[in-house]
Amino acid sequence: MSWMSLTEATTILDHDVQRARESLGRAISKAWIVGPGGSPQPAIDPNVPLRVQVTPSPGWRLVGRAWLDHPVLDWETSEIECLCVPWMPARASEPAPSSQSRVKIEIWREDIGRLWGDPESSGRDVLPPSSGQVHRRKVR
Repeated sequence: MSWMSLTEATTILDHDVQRARESLGRAISKAWIVGPGGSPQPAIDPNVPLRVQVTPSPGWRLVGRAWLDHPVLDWETSEIECLCVPWMPARASEPAPSSQSRVKIEIWREDIGRLWGDPESSGRDVLPPSSGQVHRRKVR
């Protein structure tokens, strides 16, 4: 599995771009942040939300996650507005002031299939939860 841009995720989710963006925006507001360069652990628990990777510019780090509650997204560039501060040594006497930044955001590809039920992206035979239908295989 791999990370994908906001544009890729919306294309997989729905042919109606606006509806896909609204759905993805709601999921991002509840997402778990995975550190840059990392891969998330397998989602064994069905309650694991969407996982995103937010990558600030070199020399900067993210501040909190309040900005994720109401995400401001640039869909074409796959960026999100967030608070960042410059990296400072732990011995620094004064904390650096935070600043509003636009940084790269990516979606964990497996989560699209797991959360929205898209067989194309997950490689599994599932339907969206709202359909109420279940696929069953005959065992011989």
